[in-house]
Amino acid sequence: MIYPKLLRGLPALALPLSLLVAPSPATAAPTATACTMDLGSVTSQGVVQYRTVTATQPLSVSAIQRQVKVFSPGEARLSTIWNWNLLSPESGIVVKNTGVIGQASYNSDTAEPADPTFTQISAGWGGYSAIGLSVDDDRRTARNQFYGLSNGTVRRWVINSFGWTPTGQTGGFSAVKTWALLGQSTTYDTFLATTRGGALYTIRLPLTRTMTPVVKQVRSKTWQAFDYLIAQRCGQVSTLLTAIDKDTGAAYLYAMSHANGPSTVIKLLGKLPGTYTDPIYFLRTHGAYLRGE
Repeated sequence: MIYPKLLRGLPALALPLSLLVAPSPATAAPTATACTMDLGSVTSQGVVQYRTVTATQPLSVSAIQRQVKVFSPGEARLSTIWNWNLLSPESGIVVKNTGVIGQASYNSDTAEPADPTFTQISAGWGGYSAIGLSVDDDRRTARNQFYGLSNGTVRRWVINSFGWTPTGQTGGFSAVKTWALLGQSTTYDTFLATTRGGALYTIRLPLTRTMTPVVKQVRSKTWQAFDYLIAQRCGQVSTLLTAIDKDTGAAYLYAMSHANGPSTVIKLLGKLPGTYTDPIYFLRTHGAYLRGE
């Protein structure tokens, strides 16, 4: 997917959120057998790479794949979902340490030169602590929504041929430490977020100008150590979730049922083999439509 080079309507640059629990009888247990996730990362040297995680027992992690030098060492600061298909370059939106946001891409065909590029979109993103992208991969929704979290406020833009158009904002999220896109529908996007106090929440953001959020607590504690959450669809309603603690270099794989507040089933599948200390992690995908909430 190629994003417009022009960023229009960018505004200039508190979540008052008042391990496992047994599932309720009405809650289906998550299934994860053979589900996979492409776990992408940007290394400290600016190399974009990925490895495939498979929810077998024992857990399986592939060797690192397609290492491409895209950035200077330490240049990339934030990223979100990277998309790939056989007809266009692999690409993702990245915020650099200079506060510039843009689209990075490279040729994912291993038989061809990688030819990495970075197309600047806009400056002024130095104050953002998280970004997210909800893409129209399966053509179920006529949108490509982009989200940014800055000083407790979530802002949203729609990306189309006219550029980036602001479509709403909502405040009260200063306690969020990290998030991952969990669910998409024709009327809302949902993020799974941790707080610095250790709680785990779903944040449903309707696709309306008012953007009034629906926030539900999933767990009240023990999630504060994780620096990254990476979610991928598993089956019809379940989610494969990788949680990464960069301080220890450990990553854990969970199977999560359809989100339903405290009744949500989260099953620990195990600790992933390997060490996970890269500065940035993201989901590499080519069309999975998330249905976790």
